[in-house]
Amino acid sequence: MAQIRVVVLWHQHQPFYKDLVTGSIACPGPGLHALKDYYGMVKLLEEFPSVHQTFNLVPSLVAQIQDYASGEAQDPFLQVAATPAKSLTLEDRRFCSAISVSGSPG
Repeated sequence: MAQIRVVVLWHQHQPFYKDLVTGSIACPGPGLHALKDYYGMVKLLEEFPSVHQTFNLVPSLVAQIQDYASGEAQDPFLQVAATPAKSLTLEDRRFCSAISVSGSPG
């Protein structure tokens, strides 16, 4: 039987969600995916040492991940999520309600 070679290329694109005026993140996607998906995909490969894949991270994604890693990311989603429910302000609660209904605060 003939051998088939397959190339797997993961292209991790991400819009630039950082507001350059306020510094605030408009969508939690880069941080969530970095924690949940991007690392997990690479970690999973440890179980399959003979499988080789290529991961392409676009510059906008790398810049946003670096902001999170350095602690510079101003992520209102993460800030509200890390606040104990008893401590949420009315504005925080409205923010959470808007996200739960539409997926975005605006």
